[in-house]
This record gives sequence, C-alpha cells and structure tokens, in this order.
Amino acid sequence: MLKEINLGKAKWIGTSEKSLPVDIQTAIDFKADEKAVITIACMGTFKLYVNGKKVSDDLFLPLNTDFEERYNIEYGDLPFEEKLAHRLYCPYYDITEYLKDEKNTIDFMLAPGFYEFYEYGTAKISWKIDITGINGESRQLVSDGTEKYKEIFVKESNMITGETHDFTADNIPWQDVKILTSPETPLYLQDCPADKIARVIKPKYLGNNIYDAGEIMTGYVVLKSTKAQTINVRYSELLNEDGTLNEMHIYDQHTTYITDDKERLLHPEFTWLCFRYFEVTGDAEVTECAVIHSDVEVSSEFECSSDILNWLRKAYIRTQLANMHCGIPSDCPHTERRGYTGDGQLTCAASMMQLDAQKFYKKWIADICDCQDQKTGHIQYTAPFVPSGGGPGGWGCAIVMVPYEYYRSYGDKEIFTETFPKMLKWFEYMEMHSENELVTSDLPGVWCLGDWCAPSQNQLNKLDGMIIPRPFVNTYFYVKAMEFFLEICDVTGNTEHKAEIQNRINIKKNAITATYFDEATGDFANNDQGANGFAVDLKLGDERTFANMISKYTTTKKYDTGIFGTDIVTRILFEKNRADVAFSLLTSKEDISFYNQIQNGATTLLEYWNGVRSQCHPMFGAVTKYLFEYILGIRQTKNSVGYDEIIIEPVCMEYLPSAKGKIKTIKGEIAVEYDEKEISIILPENIKAKLISNGSEYELAAGLNNFKF
Repeated sequence: MLKEINLGKAKWIGTSEKSLPVDIQTAIDFKADEKAVITIACMGTFKLYVNGKKVSDDLFLPLNTDFEERYNIEYGDLPFEEKLAHRLYCPYYDITEYLKDEKNTIDFMLAPGFYEFYEYGTAKISWKIDITGINGESRQLVSDGTEKYKEIFVKESNMITGETHDFTADNIPWQDVKILTSPETPLYLQDCPADKIARVIKPKYLGNNIYDAGEIMTGYVVLKSTKAQTINVRYSELLNEDGTLNEMHIYDQHTTYITDDKERLLHPEFTWLCFRYFEVTGDAEVTECAVIHSDVEVSSEFECSSDILNWLRKAYIRTQLANMHCGIPSDCPHTERRGYTGDGQLTCAASMMQLDAQKFYKKWIADICDCQDQKTGHIQYTAPFVPSGGGPGGWGCAIVMVPYEYYRSYGDKEIFTETFPKMLKWFEYMEMHSENELVTSDLPGVWCLGDWCAPSQNQLNKLDGMIIPRPFVNTYFYVKAMEFFLEICDVTGNTEHKAEIQNRINIKKNAITATYFDEATGDFANNDQGANGFAVDLKLGDERTFANMISKYTTTKKYDTGIFGTDIVTRILFEKNRADVAFSLLTSKEDISFYNQIQNGATTLLEYWNGVRSQCHPMFGAVTKYLFEYILGIRQTKNSVGYDEIIIEPVCMEYLPSAKGKIKTIKGEIAVEYDEKEISIILPENIKAKLISNGSEYELAAGLNNFKF
C-alpha cells in the first residue's frame, strides 16, 4: 500500500464559514532556472490556478475518502460508536511551466465538497511547494496563514443538488484567512485517477426549453450567456408523456446563473449532475454537454449478432463509468453517490475485466479497509462510510471479494498485506452474528438485507419483492468468502488458519442444508429467486437441485432474481454447461428482462427491473463479465492470476452466429472473433493458452491463431 507523507510545517487554512466557496490567494517568488512541485491536502474540494491559469484538467479533488473522525453520527436508532480508520489523498503537480521570474500568484478555489456535505467540518486546505534550483539546492514554501481570501461567483455549492453562481457582485474585499485545526488523518500521495471530461455531446433541442443529451450521463451542461439575466437549469433522467421533465427523476438537481453583460461560459465548478434531459430557462446558448467521470479507460470491446447483448454491454459500460467519481464506485450518480460495498463487490470483476481500473480499485480497497470497525470487525455498507442500508453478507464480504478479484485480475498479492487480517476480523464478526450457525443479524436498529431489488411477485410498482431468506443469502456469502480465503492463505503462505476456516465452512454448509433443503423436492428455500443457484454454487443439494433450477428457468424464460441472484444464476448456468438457458435469460423478451429495458428507452441499467426509481445503477451489469468469459470464451484457468494461463472456449456459437471482442490484461491484449466458418484468436506474448472446441483442444501461440470449421 502507499506510504504516508507529510507537508512539513504547512498550516491548515480556511475561513471557518461553512458552505462559502472562496478564492484563497498567496504570492511566491520564483526564478526561471528553478523547478516547482506543489502538493495539496484539502478537506473540501478545490481548483488550482497559477498566475490566472488553471493547473490540470482534474476535477472534484480530493478523492472521496473517510476524511477524519466524525462525532454525533446517528445510525439507525442508535448513535454510531464504531472506530474507523481515515485517510486523505493529496494530488501533486509540477507547476514549473506556469511560473515566471520573480512574483507569482497562486489561487486555490475552495468549496465545501463531500467533506462538508457529510458534516465532517468546515472546508480547509494545506499545501507545500518544493522548489529545486539548477544546482540541486532546494527550498520549501508552505501555507502559513498569511494568505488572503475573498468570496467568488459561486455562491452555493452542493455535491448532490448543484450550484448557484452570481457574476454581478463587484469589489469583494480580501480578508485574512484563519489557521484551522490540523486533522489527525494520514496523508498519502494520490495514485488513483481523478475525474476528467471524457467526451462532449451536442444535445438535441426538443422544444419548450427542453433538451435531450441522447443518453443518461454524468457531467454538466455548458451554456453561453452575453447579457445580464437569471438562467435556471434543471436536470432529469426521464420525460413525462407531455415532454416535460419527470419530477420524480430530477432529484432536486439544478443550477442557477445570475449573469452580467459579459460573454461567459457557464457550468458547475465543483460538482456534476446526472441526467439525460434538461430544461433551460433564460436566453442562453446551449453549447454542449460535458461527460465527466473518473479517468478510466474502456479497455475492452464486444459485439455480437444479438442486439440485446450489444445493448447490455454498452449500457453497463455507460452505467459503470457514470458511477465512477472521486475514486469510488457508487450505486447511483445522483441521489446518493455512495460506494456501497454490496454493489461494488458484485460488479468489480466485470469492471476490472472491461476497464483499465487497477489503480481505481486499489484505492477503493483501502476505503473498504478503513470502513471496518476496529473493535468488532464489522464492515460498513458503504466505503467511505455514510450511514446507509445493506446486509452483513453481500455487503460485508467486500473485504474478501474485492481484493480477491483484484489479485486474480492483476496478479498483485501485495493487496493482501493490509486486507488479510481484516478478513479474519470480519469472519469473527460473522460468527458473533450467527444463530444456529446461520448469519441472522447485523448492527441493531439498522438494515439486514440478504439479496436486493428482486422483481415484485404481485405488484408491478412494489419495491420490496424479496422472498429468498436473508440468513440463507448472508450465510452463502460468508461461506463463499471463506472459500476464497483458503486460496488467499496459499497465495500468502499464511496457512495457519486453513483448518479452522475449513471447519467453519463445513459447519455453515451443514446448517444451510439442515435449514433450507427440502428432502422431498431437492430444492433450497423453495427454489425462489435463484436459491438453488446459491446452493449449487456451494456444492450443496443433489442432482434434483440443479435440475429444478433448469426446469424453472426454461419454463418461465425470465429472471426472478435480485442483484446477487441474477449474477449467481447466470454464472452457474454457464459453469454447468447450460449456456442455452443462460443465453435465453440474458436475451429474454419477457417482462422482467434486459430487452424490456431497451423497449422502454433505457440507455443505462436500472435500479429495479420495473424501472422504478434510479435509471442508472450498475449492479445488474455484473453479468456482462460472462459475455467475455463464455460468449467469447476468454477464461482464466483455476490457478491462473493476471491472465498467465487461459482457455478460449466460446459456448454460445450454436445460438449466436457471430461475436467478436477483446480485453486488455496486464499481459497484453486478448482478442477473439468467430462466425459460422472460423474463429480467430490474437494473443500476447508470455501467456499459456488453448482453444477448446467440440471436445478437442488446440494449443495457441502468441499472435494470430486461425481455425476453420
């Protein structure tokens, strides 16, 4: 993990007034033959300018973390008394090219950010500049309390709802900054991509002041104004039938601009919005929509002869990127913007496979570590921690699942240095919250979910459609995490816990069978909402268990599952050679299906199958991993890490006449393309691979491999 840094004698400075965006200014001397690097620690959010020029196109820094200890937090019906860890990432920039001989002005535009939104305290900033001369001599300049500040045109800035700008105020006085309390928080150099503008969209005008960006996106609308006026912008995911913004999907997102008679480009400065449609009132030109998310490359491609699967993959990528901001994978990019551990652990493998996200997830794993209670081992439902809902199994297991998938993807076992003891601590917590060897509870007074967002069985608009028992699901995740932990023990060489953990696994599996297995039918928990899939994944039940699962889904031809069950059922069907059923569910045209989302005009994945609430939640997109692992057939062997050994085995060629795609691994690019006549495979060097087709195996070499049918 990263080493701590310090800023020497730098003071923390600010205004002590909450929610007041300001310009903090200082002046420095500099010589033309010197070099200068600035390191910035900020509790809030900032933009850096040197001599009036903006430094870097990074946005919304610092990264979102558990900044420091908070007090008087209420969690459910009880005060929050857990002990968490904290950290702050410090960006650093070479500012030599912005500086000139002698006097230079440096400005920090400081705003509340997540730090104030989550009520840690008042925004503040600290910085140091390391200056090196041509002969190697060095000096250091730091924030020291001599800086000045004044209010800026941003009058209100809220990380969730938007901003208000006023360009009409003149002659705002400079004032002395205040030296504020230094946080007791470890500082680290930032090694995770910041948010940036990824692309721009030219929106379409629909009439009546309404515009359409063409897709649900995160970012902002850029306007041009040339006269004094008030401009209001509202943002929504959906329209009503009459063409007006759907109020239920605005989530109070808005921006207001009070302009003067100068030509100005207008957009939010310190936050983003999530929308497809927006309404502009005022005489302003809409120039573009800037799509913003973490600077993470899409490192994969996929296309096949199924329009449904093509949409699914594109919608997942768009949704996942829209939920990657400030170093966390969020549940949604509007109402909450929280790094839910359940959603994040579920989608991390799909994300790591399709995006260049190694540094992004390394940072988020640190957040998961920080959100563990140091006393009990409890893992919070969100990382960084915000009082939220979830469950002990599918959410808490992130402490095991995400590092495990990270290791499998990138081959970096250093990730277990910090996480290994935390896994053991979480196992103890799960034991303490078990009854009759089933995980039955979490913190008192808070949620205790099993699976989530299953389709309602009776009412179309009903949200809570969960039937599958919560202890069944939570115990499943506990067992699955312990099974992965046994592998991690071998990887790290720390095997002293293996016997004990294996014994716990056996006990928990026996409890699941004793409680939920029906000897008469072979089903677990009535085979509701993928229950048999959960059991089969743990190698429980008998031959009827999987057979009943097949019978159910070949009859219904649609999912009945929540966020975890959908992924598990799909994977088990592929793993157990029933690609036909998995393919039929993925491409189903029934009411509960991805096709139904297409028919309703979705451009991103929905929170609920029926489209209620958020239109931009990535968790059901976890299944896109199988487009690559089974449709294209690119799979690591059981003992492979970092794609050092793979098989290529497309399993849907009978139902899918053609497919092509590629992934970028740490070994290089792996590409597969097939049609009814041939298959082509491109491999990098230093990788062991074979093709499996029609029961035969073929060794593959680096470069292009062609096979005719």
